[in-house]
Amino acid sequence: MGVLDRFEKGVERAVNTAFAKAFHSDLKPVEIASALRREVDDRAVAMDRDRTIVPNEFTVELSPSDQAQVLGWGAEALAGEFAANVTEYAASQR
Repeated sequence: MGVLDRFEKGVERAVNTAFAKAFHSDLKPVEIASALRREVDDRAVAMDRDRTIVPNEFTVELSPSDQAQVLGWGAEALAGEFAANVTEYAASQR
């Protein structure tokens, strides 16, 4: 990842964080999935030309109200969906 890519991601995070604080709304599963994909991108390490490693364990921290919402959706099933989504994303990015 180049300097400009990192700068762009930093600006994107700052803007997203500012808007999230100003216009807080209910948490959506797609927001969690997007955060997990961003984490994969941010922490990818190229070992050599044919091998890149990415995180395979994640901790998602939620506010009490968001946690109650996720539990209502079915946290175990949702965790399985997130795992499948992140695995598919990582494979598609090689």
